[in-house]
Amino acid sequence: MITLTVEIVDKAVRAKLAEIKRRLVNPRPLMAGIAAEMLSLTESAFEREGVVGGSRWKPLALSTTAQRERKGQWPGKKLQRSPAGLAASVQPFHSGHQAGLTVSQPYAAIHQFGGKAGRGRKVIIPARPYLPVQGSSNRADLTPTARDSIQRMLADFVSGT
Repeated sequence: MITLTVEIVDKAVRAKLAEIKRRLVNPRPLMAGIAAEMLSLTESAFEREGVVGGSRWKPLALSTTAQRERKGQWPGKKLQRSPAGLAASVQPFHSGHQAGLTVSQPYAAIHQFGGKAGRGRKVIIPARPYLPVQGSSNRADLTPTARDSIQRMLADFVSGT
């Protein structure tokens, strides 16, 4: 068997590698940035009524818009943005090894993924994804926009820029 050993004698390279190693010991600032970016993408989805980099949400049912018109709530946003509503319930979290979002409203998943709701589960609610993930409730991955943004943040964190 042949063994190859590489020794870095360049002081600048060694210093840069040591700096990267120090940064990776405490990834908490990176995790905080990732959580903030995910929240920003979510807030943008509520504003544009569709996931950033994706398609717009399906229109509301005519019965829903008629009901909101009677209440004086239409025209307006498809997902209401009240202080106690869905958008306000999305909160970022992070630690030294994870970052993400929590959503405290019990109806959050039905809006993200769609499905049957109401009495007897007779009403079909189309998915109106607002979180920067795609897929199903069993397997969701980051959207391409979120993945690209997080990869850039990671590269910047490692390089120190």
